[in-house]
Order: sequence, then structure tokens, then C-alpha cells
Amino acid sequence: MDIKKRYLVIFYILFFLKGLVLSGYSQEDREHILNPGDTVEINVYDEPDLYTVYCISQDGFISFPLLGKIRAEGLTVSELERLITQLLAQDYLVHPQVRVFVKEYAKITISGFVRTPGSYELKKPLTLVTAIALAGGCLPEADTSKIKLVRIKDGKSYTQQIDMEGIINNTIPDVFLMPNDTIIVEEYGRVSIIGQVRNPGTYSLRRGLTLMELISMAGGFTEIANIDGTSIVRAEANKKKIIRVKISDIIKRGDKTKDVVLQVGDTVVVPESLF
Repeated sequence: MDIKKRYLVIFYILFFLKGLVLSGYSQEDREHILNPGDTVEINVYDEPDLYTVYCISQDGFISFPLLGKIRAEGLTVSELERLITQLLAQDYLVHPQVRVFVKEYAKITISGFVRTPGSYELKKPLTLVTAIALAGGCLPEADTSKIKLVRIKDGKSYTQQIDMEGIINNTIPDVFLMPNDTIIVEEYGRVSIIGQVRNPGTYSLRRGLTLMELISMAGGFTEIANIDGTSIVRAEANKKKIIRVKISDIIKRGDKTKDVVLQVGDTVVVPESLF
């Protein structure tokens, strides 16, 4: 058997095996709506020269032997299969048998303060909220009111700021994602604590974090801390504001109304006791 015949036999065997695998290729896969960035594999039975693997271009086309450019974006896998079959049957082949498979799906990227950042396949229409759920949701210190969506269009990068809280509260609509979109979830902000706590430093701020919670995060007071001398330095309208907090009212009297919700950029100062 010469090399060419051997090649054809191998191709036919592989094509047959591919057809057997098709039974495991779900109806959902067959009805996937093709996007730019999807990579499709196209087989034509008994025509190895027409075997093609092609990534759908950003303008939505593939290039196929004999037929040239074919618009694939917006078609399902089954519809593209039927279209190629019809075009080949018109001028080139008698009863062509075409099989189209998605070899690789277009992706979106999620980065920042989510539990599982990374790239995710766009197998079906995804909204911003659904995509973030796929990434495990936002971390407590994420700023969910200012999520960035970066999209490439006509070779240019555009950034949109989205309030996910507004989407969840049904005050604004969710946003459907496009191939190659990047979602960036940034940190809500940071606060600092200095002085007589066990682990002074800068900490990530989550919405609603209180003074007492931050002190706990910093390991609590030292033995020489003047707890009732604790103050919060806050910038308001380009001016410094000092908020003094009598911690003993919170700890000993249980007056939680004295606890203060922290804001981005706050600095907590815990002085040393003089006695």
C-alpha cells in the first residue's frame, strides 16, 4: 500500500471514529451559537483535502477550501454544517457529508477580587453576574459597585464601569458578554491601623467594616494600649477629621452604636497608655 492510500485509509478510520463520538456530542453543543474566537473543525467525508481547522475571525468569518470566506458568526454548529453542505453540493461535490465540531470555544477573562480568577469558555450566552458566579463570586473586599468591563471593538479597547449591586437590585439591566471581554473586579479600598495593636498595618476594606472588626483583624489591643484614646483620622473635603471613639462604651457597656463604620483611606490610631 503506497503512502497516499495509507493516508486515506487512516483518514477514513479517524473520520468514522469521529462520527461515533458524535453520539456523545450533545444537542446543546450542536446548537451552540458560533462567536468570533471559536475554533471550528470541519470534516468532509472522503475529501481529506477539505479538512479545516479555523478560528472564527473578529469580523465573524471562516475561510474554507473551494468556498472562500463564509460568515459563521451567529449560526449554530448545525446551521454552519448545513450551509457548507449546500454550498459544496451546488458546484463541487455530489452528496457531500459535512461534520462541524467546536474544537475550542471563545473565552472571557475574569481577574481581581473573585474566588477563582481566570479564563472561562463562552459556550453559551453569559451575563456579567453569571460570569462572576462561575468565578466563585466576589471576595468580601471587592468593590462590587465599580466593576470594570474591558471590551475590544474595531481594534480599540473600551472600558465600562458597571454597578453589580444595581444589577442584583434590578435597578439596572445585566450586561451580556462578548468573546475576549475582560472583567476586572477591584478592591473596595484599604484602611490603616497604627499604634498599640498587635499587628499594625494596612488592611483591605470591605463594605460595612467597623472599627472593632479592624482592631480584631489587627490582633487586638496590646497591654499598654489606651483604648479610650482611640481615634480615626478621616479625610473629608480635603480636610482632616478626627473621630474619637470611647472603646470602653462598646466593650464594657455593649453600646454597639458607638462602633464606627470605616471608610476608604481611614487611619485608626491607638495611643499608648501613660499609666
